[in-house]
Amino acid sequence: MARYGWQCIACGERPTWLSVCRSRSVAAFIWDELMPSGWDQTLLHRMCTCKRNSLRITSKLKRGDPERVSVEHIVGLGPDGDQLTMIWETFRHADPRVRWMDFKYQKGRSPWGLNKRLVLEKSQLSRLLGEYQRVTGDVIASKPALAAGKVVQGRRSAARTSAKPRRKVSRSDP
Repeated sequence: MARYGWQCIACGERPTWLSVCRSRSVAAFIWDELMPSGWDQTLLHRMCTCKRNSLRITSKLKRGDPERVSVEHIVGLGPDGDQLTMIWETFRHADPRVRWMDFKYQKGRSPWGLNKRLVLEKSQLSRLLGEYQRVTGDVIASKPALAAGKVVQGRRSAARTSAKPRRKVSRSDP
C-alpha cells in the first residue's frame, strides 16, 4: 500500500498530517474533509512554511523508488453505500507537466482500495468525468462534434471525405 503524506513540491518539506489538516491519513482526509466540502480543490493545495502554496498529497511511485507522485485534483462520486469512486489527477516530480489520471476507490474509511484496480460501468465513468469537469473546469473527454464530420458512434457522418465516389451495385449485375 502506498504511503501518502504531505510534501512541498517547492522545498521538499514533509509535515505531518495533523500539522496540515484535521485528519490523520489520506483515507480520513477524503471522507472527513474533501468529500463533505463538495470536493473543494483548494484543500489539496496548502501553504508551506516556505510561504509557497505548494504542499500536496504525495506518495512514492513504487516501493524503494525515489520518484514521487503528487496529487493535483481529487474528484469523486458518492458515496454509494460505503464505496467512494474517485478520479485523481497526479504528476511526477521529475516531469510535472505530464498529468496522469488515476481511478481509485475507497470502501468505507479504509485506504485499501486506493491501490487496487477500479472497474466502472460506462454510466459511472460518464458521471465521474462530468463531475471532474464541474469541479475542476477541465474537460478530459468531449462528445464528437457532429457539424465537423467527425466519427459518430463508430461510423463517419454523412459527409464523406474521399474524392473517389462509390460505385452503385445493382442486384441484377452478374
